[in-house]
Amino acid sequence: MFYVFVADSGEMTLSPLIDDKHLAEEAEVLRPGLPLSFAQSLLGEIDEQRQGSGRGGVWPLWGGYSRERGEDKKRDGAWVKRAMLRTLKGYPGLRDQNWRWEKGNSPEASWQNGLKDNLGSITDKERIGDFLARTEGRLLAKADLQRLGQECRLSYPEILNLCHEQVGKGDAQWIPAVTRVGKGWRCERCGETKVEEWISIYGPAATCPACTALGAVSSLHELYRSGGPSQTMFSSSTESDHLSYSSFSDCGNMAWEFSPRWELSPAQKLAAQQVLEFVKEGAGERGVIQGRNVEKEVLLWAACGAGKTEVCFPAAAWALEQGKKVLFAAPRQDVVLDVAPRLQRDFPGLKLSVLTGTSQERFTPAPFVLATTHQILRFYQAFDLIFLDEMDAFPYYGSTALAWGMDRALRTGGKRAYLTATPSRESLEKVKAGRMELIRLTARHHGKAVPLPQWRKIGGSMAPEHGCSGEQGEKVLQWLKELALWGPVLLFVPKISWVNPWVEILKKEFPQWSISGSYSADPNRTEKIAALREGRFRIFVCTSILERGVTLPNAQIMVLEADHGVFDERALVQMAGRVGRTQENPTGNAFFLSRQKSAAIAKAIYWIKEQNELAFAQGLIDN
Repeated sequence: MFYVFVADSGEMTLSPLIDDKHLAEEAEVLRPGLPLSFAQSLLGEIDEQRQGSGRGGVWPLWGGYSRERGEDKKRDGAWVKRAMLRTLKGYPGLRDQNWRWEKGNSPEASWQNGLKDNLGSITDKERIGDFLARTEGRLLAKADLQRLGQECRLSYPEILNLCHEQVGKGDAQWIPAVTRVGKGWRCERCGETKVEEWISIYGPAATCPACTALGAVSSLHELYRSGGPSQTMFSSSTESDHLSYSSFSDCGNMAWEFSPRWELSPAQKLAAQQVLEFVKEGAGERGVIQGRNVEKEVLLWAACGAGKTEVCFPAAAWALEQGKKVLFAAPRQDVVLDVAPRLQRDFPGLKLSVLTGTSQERFTPAPFVLATTHQILRFYQAFDLIFLDEMDAFPYYGSTALAWGMDRALRTGGKRAYLTATPSRESLEKVKAGRMELIRLTARHHGKAVPLPQWRKIGGSMAPEHGCSGEQGEKVLQWLKELALWGPVLLFVPKISWVNPWVEILKKEFPQWSISGSYSADPNRTEKIAALREGRFRIFVCTSILERGVTLPNAQIMVLEADHGVFDERALVQMAGRVGRTQENPTGNAFFLSRQKSAAIAKAIYWIKEQNELAFAQGLIDN
């Protein structure tokens, strides 16, 4: 809740603190408190009434009071308080509330000097510095601030006080979590406009359904939004009077080095140099990434298993050396947890913040942040360079909320690199239109071509109720047997309901082999996939949950009803990309089985073939 303060001069301001000690003159406070959005609307309504009465003047919503109005304006405070009570009682849901004005605290310090006056000891400086470092470039709800207090060992009132001091100084803002936009609404955390409307005692209200995974927010909640180092969008103070984030944060000054543990392949070196040139292009003399006359986005289109992550490390190292803040984001938690140790290995001494839904600490200050795309919704203009891995993967692909969050997390003039083996149609159109640069990573580290999938025609349905009887069934079983003699087989099916029946069918047909399967809602999914990685299954039936993130030595692939609508070209490329990924087993087989060769099947085969041809032309593969 926020409290309305009114001075004798008629000046008005809002504060989340009932005992705000940083007012420039004595003021009375309205009790009880109000939601921020309603309080802002109320002050605007009072301002309109005052304009209509000929009294004039606009009141600052943030910061301190001005004494420029003179003695003849002191009576305005009484008028404002009467008008406010009269207006509140005009709302049916509020007229019975015990609205009252109470004496506020006497001013102890102006808001401009409030923070400095509190720096009486090194302990105070350390606590404030820790707070500033943890909140730079952040967008936080009440629950986030409460958790921040636990990490900083500060009470919630202390956190509120520190937040409001930054708001008063111009380095942060309080904003409603869901705001009015024309006749509709917009969530300020994720940008969602399809909200759930309802009627509160304050009038129409709205709750955002899109980002509830981070905690529910509505138009009656507020967000704390702060700028980071070098951010000036909120600041109006001079440099000499300003206590900056960088005064307290040492996360960019720690001793670290970029020390890759193994050499990049020729294909990786070529792509890494191109990514580095993209990041450097348009940088100012001091390494500030400006990007005014150059493209700010690049698509790194890599062959499956080509090692695109490490390709970005040299560019990240350069940006970090310039004192910039870097983000590596991915839609899936397992990708984040897989990349984290690789970053720690190649950047010894670098402070790294890893953020997923299960992270114990969410506000560790660090120059390099590794996070799932959902966690990025808690950032605001925080990063100079963003790498987004698997841009076409669930839950990021098709999510306007997560795309909004990614846009808001990037600082003005920052750059963004998209990493994928299967680019979306939208990104390829941007490349074609010249709005995004393109870098190709065409070869795997072992220098062998990506195995080309084979399409094999099947005459009828492969639903499990048809079993493996007849000529068609015999073909499928024979092909499966051939693949299984090469190595473990991933058998992809288009429907969850097919998984367990196909497992039972294959167990009867191949009793000599260990066979299992899984799907997204399988309660034993984690244990089964762990056993699969250990090589304990010869055939594993699954949905598209295993199209990414799994590397099995000598894996073989079969896709049943590959022409099904659930399998687009990107899914088929990813599934085929499970084959031939390791140095020891660079070859293998991928079979697409279907009644017809769909456009998706044709495009998937074309993509892999074209990538191999380009790699061969570049001298990066030998076959």
